[in-house]
Amino acid sequence: MIKKKFILPVLMLATILCMMDVSIMTILLPDIQTAFNQSLENLSWTINVYTIVFATLIISFGRLAEKIGQNKFVFIGLIVFGTGSFLSGFSSNLPIMLCARFIQSVGAAAIIPTSMVIGISHFSVKNRNKVVAALAGSQGLAVAIGPSFGGTIAQYLSWHWAFYINVPLVIIALIIFACILPMHNEKTNNAKIDYIGSILSMITLFALSLGLVQGNNWGWSSLLTISLFIGSAGAFILFLIVELKSSHPMIDMYLFKSRNFNGASLALILANFLLGGFAALIPTFLTRIHGQSELNAALLITPYSIAVMFATIISSLLVKKLNKKLFIGAGFIIMAIGYYFLSIMNVSKNYHQLLIGAIALGLGYGMVAATANILAVSDFKGSLLTDSQSVSNVLRQVGIVIAIATFMTLLSGNVRNAKQNTLNYAKSRVANLNLSTSVKRKINNKLDHKLNPNSNNVTNVKNSVSFDGAKISQKQRETKINDVYNDKLTLLAFKNNVSESKIPQAMKTKLKRIIMQKVNNKINDTLRKDNHKINNLLHDIKHHAKHQLNKSFLDVYKVMLLIPIIALLVLPIFKFDKKI
Repeated sequence: MIKKKFILPVLMLATILCMMDVSIMTILLPDIQTAFNQSLENLSWTINVYTIVFATLIISFGRLAEKIGQNKFVFIGLIVFGTGSFLSGFSSNLPIMLCARFIQSVGAAAIIPTSMVIGISHFSVKNRNKVVAALAGSQGLAVAIGPSFGGTIAQYLSWHWAFYINVPLVIIALIIFACILPMHNEKTNNAKIDYIGSILSMITLFALSLGLVQGNNWGWSSLLTISLFIGSAGAFILFLIVELKSSHPMIDMYLFKSRNFNGASLALILANFLLGGFAALIPTFLTRIHGQSELNAALLITPYSIAVMFATIISSLLVKKLNKKLFIGAGFIIMAIGYYFLSIMNVSKNYHQLLIGAIALGLGYGMVAATANILAVSDFKGSLLTDSQSVSNVLRQVGIVIAIATFMTLLSGNVRNAKQNTLNYAKSRVANLNLSTSVKRKINNKLDHKLNPNSNNVTNVKNSVSFDGAKISQKQRETKINDVYNDKLTLLAFKNNVSESKIPQAMKTKLKRIIMQKVNNKINDTLRKDNHKINNLLHDIKHHAKHQLNKSFLDVYKVMLLIPIIALLVLPIFKFDKKI
């Protein structure tokens, strides 16, 4: 009985560690970019490889765990994940980091779906709701606290420790796991593995994930992107044909005869889509546009995490007493309220709207995810329970991957327009300034470099446009002084009707000193006025850029308000069973 009490906490710890590393990179990328001297586009693969491999392997690993032994499989997964975490922290360049993140994701794919099955199998049907809600809620909570956790560690230690800290936690989980869950002579399923179905499922998910993740960079109408989507659709059709004919299918199609499962699946995709949009954009919005440190950005996101935790606990307690459809619908309404506040944020004054939006989004997500995860497993046991968890986890990842692709595509288009608007505004202001042609040319070159609309990187407003000021070299000063001196000397000689050589040297020296002082004063005064104009110009450009880029983010959330509305329109189609 004492051992049993530790099963759920250790599974929750493993789940949080794995899922947290899905979103932790969003806040660490700037520091890693500096360390590796890589573009953000290249570094985005540290996120992409984890998400793609994770989604690709979940279904196959769910079935493989039954054959090897679920306890043993999670134990191995923890070792693999811990190894990948250590290598991620130890990484000194991008290739090593990508390999380490690949290893991490393999471990995560072994842990997540099987942990849910282990948790459910060790508790009575009466307590199933609480187990599912706790583990599923841990996933949403982990995705949300990833940036907060990473920001705190990066602020006080370094980005390396955001990965290193996983290692002792994994060791603790392994020790507890080995003590409470038997790995010798555990029950296994010796049914044949559907290797063809497994390969087709991996091709389907890999091509879909890769196409969604890279579509924005490669172009949605590019041959490579379209080929990936066509390949994914073709592999999926073949997968369905093979599964329907196989005596040992990778995924039992009986799952989709459950109206609870179908409705819950749609709810999970949409809820995680909205979660992904929050986790993908807000850290960048706070750090790059509004100049917050990673730690401050993390703290501002924390209320979301707390809201998810409370909503998950409350939902698991109330779900049996309430209409499931209305409960999920209410969750989406609250998420819509959250997105509304995110779409009208004015963080230059205070963060009230961000905090209200984050809390509302967390409450809504907790209500939807907890209820949907309970519904997804409510009709199944045995291998069907394993299948339901594998598919549910895939759908969560697909929702997040689609969110990242969709939100980043919309944001990229908005940022491109914002940069172009700012560039046009800045150049019009430069043209109207009373400055030398060479100074104007230097400023315009800086503007073209910093505000290049074709760059997908979000401009850091604090460093968006900088100029070291109008200057004049010492040689130019001397040339100017000598020109004025020679003119004055010629005039002096003319007035006195003598040649320049007859003018006393003391008089020449005094004239040169007076002219030098006057010319330098005039040059310095001109430079001071020019630099004052330039500083005012740059201040206005930064203000304009901040306003435009801020609007770029908010407009994405305005568009995505349609998603919870769509959910409210579609979910009534599904008739959830009243009893779970």
